Amino acid sequence: MKTEVRNNYNIMRLQQWLDYELSTGLLILLTWFWNFTLLIMILAAILFTPFMLKVLFEERRYGWIIYFIIIVLIPVIAIYFFNFGLSYKPAFQLIPLGTFYFFCFTLRLAIKDW
Repeated sequence: MKTEVRNNYNIMRLQQWLDYELSTGLLILLTWFWNFTLLIMILAAILFTPFMLKVLFEERRYGWIIYFIIIVLIPVIAIYFFNFGLSYKPAFQLIPLGTFYFFCFTLRLAIKDW
């Protein structure tokens, strides 16, 4: 019984943080402060990722972890190992950030069924 209560607590806490995390995606509307907005979005993603992965490991949601690796981590690694033209590199560096927030959005939708 204690494990079930703890699992529900972890899921509820993750759902609460996902609601907050996705609100940082709205910062994209503040394009006149692009550098500051981008910095906030990157910091939020970096700080939230360990907590999210911890909860997914505790809940044994390995499919979600693999999905995270495929759509977020592999693009990060690919972008930094492949040398794109200098004019396209900043645009390619934003792809993992966009896929991270897409992952958070899909996880937020799926977590309600857990």
